[in-house]
Amino acid sequence: MGNTRYDRLALMCAASVLALTAGARAQQAGNVEQVTVTGSRVISDITLSPTPLTVVTADQLQATTPTDIPDALNKLPDFIGGASPRSQNNGQNNNSGNTLNLRNLGVIRTLVLLDGQRVAPSNRDGTVDVDSLPQMLMSRVDVVTGGASAVYGSDAVAGVVNFVLDKKFDGFKYDINAGISKYGDAAEEKIGIAWGTDLFGGRGHYELALRLFQQDGIQMNQRPYGYGHNTWVQAGAGTAANPFVNVPYGHLLLQSGTGTINCGASCPLTNTTTFTGAGQLTTLTHGIPTGTANLESGGDGGFEDNIATLQSRQRQGEFFNRFSYDITPDINAYVQASWAESSDYSTWAPLVVSSSSSRPNTFFTNNPYLSSSAQATLTAAATAAGNFAKAPVPFSPNPSLGLPLVTGPTVAPNTPVFSDASYVPQIVAGNNAQSVGDVYLTKGVDRNLMFTTGLTGRLSGFDWNLFYSHQESRVDVNDPTNTNNARYLAAQDAVVAPTGTKITVGGVTTDVSGTIQCWDVTQPQYAALYSGCVPINVFNPSQGVSQAAFNYIKQDTQWALTQKLDNIGASINGGLFGLGLPAGEITGAASFEMRWRTFNMKTNALPTDFVNCTGLRLCTQNGGAAPSLYTQNTNAPVSVDDNVWETALELNVPILKDFPLAQDLSADFAGRYTDYSISGTAETWKIGVNDKVNDTIRLRGTMSFDIRAPNLNDLFGPVSITSTGFNDLLTGMNSGTQLITQGNSKLTPEQAHTYTLGVVLTPDFIPGFTTSLDYYQTHMSNAITNISYQTTSVQQLCINSQPTYNSPYCLLAIRPVAPGGAGYNLPSNFPTQILSSPLNAALVQMEGWNWEVDYTFDWADVWSAIPGSVTIRQLMTYQPVLETQNLPGTAFVWTPQPKTRSTTFISWTIGDWGLDIQNQWLSGWKKANGYVGQVFAAPRITSYDAMDVSISRRFDMWGGSSSLYLNVQNIGNTRAPLFPTNSSNPGLFYPVSGSTGPGFGYNDMGRYFTIGLKGNF
Repeated sequence: MGNTRYDRLALMCAASVLALTAGARAQQAGNVEQVTVTGSRVISDITLSPTPLTVVTADQLQATTPTDIPDALNKLPDFIGGASPRSQNNGQNNNSGNTLNLRNLGVIRTLVLLDGQRVAPSNRDGTVDVDSLPQMLMSRVDVVTGGASAVYGSDAVAGVVNFVLDKKFDGFKYDINAGISKYGDAAEEKIGIAWGTDLFGGRGHYELALRLFQQDGIQMNQRPYGYGHNTWVQAGAGTAANPFVNVPYGHLLLQSGTGTINCGASCPLTNTTTFTGAGQLTTLTHGIPTGTANLESGGDGGFEDNIATLQSRQRQGEFFNRFSYDITPDINAYVQASWAESSDYSTWAPLVVSSSSSRPNTFFTNNPYLSSSAQATLTAAATAAGNFAKAPVPFSPNPSLGLPLVTGPTVAPNTPVFSDASYVPQIVAGNNAQSVGDVYLTKGVDRNLMFTTGLTGRLSGFDWNLFYSHQESRVDVNDPTNTNNARYLAAQDAVVAPTGTKITVGGVTTDVSGTIQCWDVTQPQYAALYSGCVPINVFNPSQGVSQAAFNYIKQDTQWALTQKLDNIGASINGGLFGLGLPAGEITGAASFEMRWRTFNMKTNALPTDFVNCTGLRLCTQNGGAAPSLYTQNTNAPVSVDDNVWETALELNVPILKDFPLAQDLSADFAGRYTDYSISGTAETWKIGVNDKVNDTIRLRGTMSFDIRAPNLNDLFGPVSITSTGFNDLLTGMNSGTQLITQGNSKLTPEQAHTYTLGVVLTPDFIPGFTTSLDYYQTHMSNAITNISYQTTSVQQLCINSQPTYNSPYCLLAIRPVAPGGAGYNLPSNFPTQILSSPLNAALVQMEGWNWEVDYTFDWADVWSAIPGSVTIRQLMTYQPVLETQNLPGTAFVWTPQPKTRSTTFISWTIGDWGLDIQNQWLSGWKKANGYVGQVFAAPRITSYDAMDVSISRRFDMWGGSSSLYLNVQNIGNTRAPLFPTNSSNPGLFYPVSGSTGPGFGYNDMGRYFTIGLKGNF
């Protein structure tokens, strides 16, 4: 099983060898490869394209970011908000690769192509891990910054990223490098090779590529914001009186590191007492109060201590091969196949005794792990406060499946109990739990297979192509240390076994009289349910829980998602037999495509499972309901499919030629009809105008209507129940709860109108100089957005409907008291569950400017005293508007992000020496997004500037040309701006943008050194 990927690789290599042995005629044939500009099926000259297009060669990207091409792309100003292995995750999704997000309009609204063909999704949310594409044979990346649905179909709302391969590579090349950070960690190694050759007298061509990459992970305490057990959080309510403020050493009072006792509202020990030593009571030391309840700076409050990962450990491998053959001088056949795999490993969070009302945290006051004095004190205090065990509540182990109600055992009346929320279990057998792997882990593996075959040719002046592709991705994610809460409840109910108690484990019967055991194993009617139960001691902060107890309550939960895409398509393009205006012949393209896609999720743990209370005395003591069976995230099984067929037509019409102000004026028209089997039909179109005014000035503009159809995850996303921290604005409580997310099969395609207008200048008095300026504007309606009660604005809409609380958004929080009921806004009404689901509800508006400058010159033409040649490239985006109205009738809110983003490339070549510099600059930005309750003590994030520098030396070796290079990324060791957001679980996320999901290009890796050798022959 473990060698499956290598078996597939061997099979592909064998198939390649068989392809090479195929017989063929030995005569020379012509090259029938078709060349078109990305963004069109008829335009073959970029100077005639009305669509803004940024072309970046693989060499330029890798000159200053030699580790990974997608990492280099994410430094360009048009890409912002994509995910990377630095985006923390928790077992519900995979984070083993890079995704691209044009202009922060959404990763799923950026269409990814490989040589003009759609790439299958590799992640659950429908996004593509571009690390899986063959980087060693990549010649360039074309970025279309504008709607292109009429040409390529759904998803091309923000634009298109087309990875273009060198399909005629001849020779052998290699790239080997290794790197390490200034902190002595994140060690990286990469090896890549490619080989290509002509066959059969030049009629055939074969090429292959292999790349292997690995990089060690980084823990949060290995970077400055995490030094010294620091846990930055954001506190406050966002009001003028209590603004949001950054707080160091954020600690949770009600879930302290050593335990926070709660024995009833009138109990004097509640929130004042904790544990020290072996079950001994001591006074809880407070820290400095903050503007958020239950959150203090310093003190005995709890936090995650050096547990979570800042950057996942990564492993990547890819193999690609392609064979093409000219059947006739006008017909070429090809077949290509690839395998790619990327994996990640990250630590997420420790086991805790949670303060959440949906998690086990209640104990009897005579728990034998307490000292005798602590037992006496707790029993007396809880009894005086009337804090007794409640009658068991009937609860179904899986309400969604209609399983019958189950009632746990009844305890004697007036049995005193207490709760003790703590972080004690982040120590296991005296060791930091992270150091021995006894924390929640995310292990993800993403495997991608791709097979494509097709024909291209030329017939009567028309270019045509026909292709079929099968793509398959499989994502496996598991959490080997998830918590089984049924076992956790059994382990928490510790007792001294009565005289004569015997237990049988593995066929061996043992007398356990007088020893501490789980209550269940001392009861004959329940003993078989929890055979092997190990009682857990959470009252000894110095030693933590025992290894045996931790091993008993953990359970490996995992899921596997397989997505398949079968795609067949055909197109034909060429001149329309001389038809056209005097300016020239009309060229046209017609295409047809049909796709079948499947989404198959398998899992060994259901998120809708709750604890079966049979035999568990403490099952419904906390919150009045059984806890979820699993603490960390799981997914429900789903198996769905759909299909789509579409046809498209594009015409390029020359209008004027050699006229004043219109040396070459043409218009481009494209239209597409699409029919989805689930989400219905759609029609998209695009109109573009290109006017070459003269040899210096070119004007261009487009307008388009584009769509993004809901993907299968949007429609049928599996129900998941996630444990999450939650700051409840209604009750003022800050604690943990359950987040329930699911898809929506009623979704319809998103719709967008996009407009671009630009000018390109190529002044002949500055040879080698080109500059362009483009304005863009997008208006999107029917946009799919997740409506979640976690969102501050949704909570505020509920609060604004007081005193009746009749807003429909109030129903997104499941609380003990119904909306409008007595005590609805009291702390005791903290939600047990909050909901999230996608809806076609949003409007999105975006506009901005793109500016590009390219200039190449020899110093000899400027100042003869300076040797060599220089290439300068400046890319800049100014995006003042990106705002969303999530629901009708609500105000538009803007996306907090750097409005101005700039990337500068400078390359200086002197003989065999080369110097490459890349500088990335991000403007400062406002934290507030326009919602009510968005006042910050420090309202802005500061600007960010990072420079990468490479020095290379070319030399001859092995009959070819090689280069030794030294690269330093972030040579100034620029720190990412501090931006904590989490206050419900201090220490869970690193306090910079992008640590909890898609980021803005910040990276707290620090200065990073790479040395490598590359060449070809």
